[in-house]
Amino acid sequence: MTVTKKHLMEVDLIKGLAIISVVLVHCLPYNDAFMTLRMFTFSMALLIFMLLMGRNMYASFEKHNYMENGFHALSYLKNRLVRFLYPFIPVFVISIILGLLTNQDLYFGLYTLVGYLPLPGPGNYFVTVLLQFIIIFPLLYLAYKRYPRLTLIATFAISLLFELISPYISALNADAYIYYANILRYLFVITLGLWVLEAFEPTKRIRSNLESAIVLIGLVVGVIYMVAFGIFHWEVPFFNTFWGTEYPTLGSYVVIVAFYPLVLYMLAYRILPSNSENKIVKFIAYVGKASYHVFLVQILFFAVFYNPYATISQSGLFDPVTSGIISIVVSLAVTLPLGALFYKYEYVFDNLLDRLFRIKKEDSDLTSGRSLKKQN
Repeated sequence: MTVTKKHLMEVDLIKGLAIISVVLVHCLPYNDAFMTLRMFTFSMALLIFMLLMGRNMYASFEKHNYMENGFHALSYLKNRLVRFLYPFIPVFVISIILGLLTNQDLYFGLYTLVGYLPLPGPGNYFVTVLLQFIIIFPLLYLAYKRYPRLTLIATFAISLLFELISPYISALNADAYIYYANILRYLFVITLGLWVLEAFEPTKRIRSNLESAIVLIGLVVGVIYMVAFGIFHWEVPFFNTFWGTEYPTLGSYVVIVAFYPLVLYMLAYRILPSNSENKIVKFIAYVGKASYHVFLVQILFFAVFYNPYATISQSGLFDPVTSGIISIVVSLAVTLPLGALFYKYEYVFDNLLDRLFRIKKEDSDLTSGRSLKKQN
């Protein structure tokens, strides 16, 4: 397989739209009237990012030939963890400050070691998933390179089996965070990210009739399930129900709907431009490059203002529609610019941490694949 080495604007745009969707998921109401629309649109951002994790890291491994002349595991882990931690450390410190300023309880415990912030907010589990992803990806890469179809089947089976046995594992039932921050739930979607890079992107077409049929069947199954779940509130027997009928993509149903976000990605990859001078398009692409930083900022924002819509609507000053619009405008106006600025000026924190720990970052990113800006 030949992997393109150029930076793809369409991928940045997909990430930009996905991180905007994450903010919208956290700032809009959770009522039944909105739930079905949310399920088919904004809530898919999580799975899009999981797919992108596999896609981008696979591209990085191919580009840098990490597996040639032997795999240096310690060097890989150091570079990836540093790339992950440099933006996370200042956010960790700021979360402590915000918790003290807002007089909220701060968490320091075992989960702190896996990325749980002292003042956690919606989506914090994704940080824990990223840490697990860093550790297991080399094994996933080797398996996929040697046995791609078998790896897809195996990861599907692992994700499905995890959902089936999780109700009977006491630790998963005692603490929902252990369940929904477990990478086994997303393993198949991540592996689809490897598949889409080599089997679809080079020609923007699925390479074989068999694979096209599998994707189509998977899409139909996922859509039927989401309609049944979203409209009729039907739940899969034997699966965990931590989230009830509120959040299907965060509950026990990731493996069932996996082909739906895959098809969304493929459609967006075909439709979105490879190049554009439009300022709005360029801004969304830049937000996509900064998606990890925006994500961290929105955790802090919603940790302090947990439900902006509820706060605005309960004031009694606005009707529900106006409250929703205000919630969207305020949430996006705060998280997107701050995340973009954090991304642009991250080197300030990098230089400070380099002086403290004498560690240099590699020129690659976990989720965005961006090159580290060279500083004088």
